[in-house]
Parts: sequence; structure tokens; C-alpha cells
Amino acid sequence: MDPFIAGGKVNSYFYNAFLKLWNAGIKDDFLKLKNANPTFELWVTGHSLGAAMASLCAAEIVKSGYFAVNKTKLITFGQPRTGNKDYAEAHDLLMNYSYRVVHANDIVPHLPTDGFENYRHHESEVWFNNAMLTSESEFIECDEDESKLCSDGVLDLSIDDHRSYYGKDIMTWALNGCKY
Repeated sequence: MDPFIAGGKVNSYFYNAFLKLWNAGIKDDFLKLKNANPTFELWVTGHSLGAAMASLCAAEIVKSGYFAVNKTKLITFGQPRTGNKDYAEAHDLLMNYSYRVVHANDIVPHLPTDGFENYRHHESEVWFNNAMLTSESEFIECDEDESKLCSDGVLDLSIDDHRSYYGKDIMTWALNGCKY
């Protein structure tokens, strides 16, 4: 694990992947767009590895003062545990609007396993214990880092639920150039 600017330690693989993209041009593009659109909100999102990187990105942007916290929104899908308990707590204090969406028995949000090297999720989880096929699909919101009332209480985990969010096969969608 590597120390993170916002606090705590984060998974080295996730952090290195984020830094590689951030330093290869995303930071410069972000700053240009931010300066060209000063009244806009910033929405940061991703699925799976992209979700872990989005979590790091939003925290980096707010902690570095690149964007106001009250205008920064983070929503991730199928996010693995990205850092340790200190990172989760620092993230919770830093971000005002942060939601991790989890589909039913998705296995990836349970990785690395709870307790392994002190990995911990940050707030808040929105758990759909259903197929997520309609806008009326019921969900449970758990406003804590880990909760047995949300997906942390699931024992029968599935990779299929990781591949499918809102009735769309994420892998097929990505391979089709994000077009359905």
C-alpha cells in the first residue's frame, strides 16, 4: 500500500494506474475544462478498477484544491476496497457527496476481503438487492463505511452481478465502444 495525499494508504496497483492516467494528460485536460467552465459541477465516476481510480481522483482533486468540495460528486459502481481504514476515514471527512453503487451479490466490492491489511470502504453505499432493471428498483442506502445491512451482509457472491448494472452487460457495452 502507498500513502495517499488525502490520508491513509491505498492499494498500490489502483494508485499507480490512477497516477499513470492522471499524469499522462487527464490532469491537464481536467484543469483546462475546469478553467473554461468555472460554474460547472464535477461528476467523477467509474466501474470496478475505474471506480477505485475515480475514488482516488475525486479525493485528489478536492484535497489539492483543484475543485470545490461542494461542487464535486463521486458515484462509483462495483468499487473494490481501495484503501485502508485511515483512507476511508479521510475520504469520508473530505467528500460531501460520495456513493458506491453495488448490484446485489457483486463480488468485487468484497475485494480485498474485509480485514485483509486493514482494507475498508468509504461512505456511502447504495445497494440494489435486485436486477436493477427499472428506475423504480428499490435500494438500501447505508451511510457508513461497511454495513451488514447492505452488500457487506451478502455471503453468496457473484461475478455475474459485477458484469451487469442497470440491466446492461458492462463488458459487452465497453467492447462496443460504450454504445448499446
